[in-house]
Amino acid sequence: MASYVFYRCPERRGLFARAPTVGLAGVRVIANVGSFALLLRGVFLGSTLSPTELLASGVVLWVVNVLIFAIVYWELDGDGPEARLERRRDHPDLVFPQQQADQERIARADWQPSFGDYLYVSLTNGIAFSPTDTMPYTKRAKLAMGVQSVLSIAIVAVVVARAVNIARG
Repeated sequence: MASYVFYRCPERRGLFARAPTVGLAGVRVIANVGSFALLLRGVFLGSTLSPTELLASGVVLWVVNVLIFAIVYWELDGDGPEARLERRRDHPDLVFPQQQADQERIARADWQPSFGDYLYVSLTNGIAFSPTDTMPYTKRAKLAMGVQSVLSIAIVAVVVARAVNIARG
C-alpha cells in the first residue's frame, strides 16, 4: 500500500528524487564553509602557502562560493528545475523581474529562469551582499541569500586583510 501511494503521488516522487541533489548542494555549502575556516586558519595562524597563494586561495574560494550558491538557487527555486518546467508550484522562491506583472510587455509570457539567471543572482548577491533585481520571497530563499552574503563578505574581508598584510610587508 505504501509503495502504491508513493508511485501514485508525484509530489512524493519528486521529493524522493530531489533528496540527493538538495543534499549534495548542502554538502557543497558545508564544504565551502570548511574551506573558509582553513583559509582563516592560514591567514591568521600561519600557513605553508606563500602570501600570494593564500590571496589566490581566497579569490578562488569566493568564486566557488558564487558557483555553489548558483546551484543552490537553481535547486531551491520552485522546488527545482523539473517542478519549474512543469509549473507544479504556484509561487516561486525567487521572483525575477521578468515574472512581475508590470513587465509583461518586455518578457515573453512563457519566460522561465535558466541556470545563467541563477548564476547572475548569486554573483550580484556575492558582490553587493544583498539581492539586487531578483527578490527572495520565501524564508528558505532569504536564508540561502543571507548565508551567501555573510560568507561572501567574510571571504572578501579576509582576502582584503591578507592583501593589506602582504602590501605592508
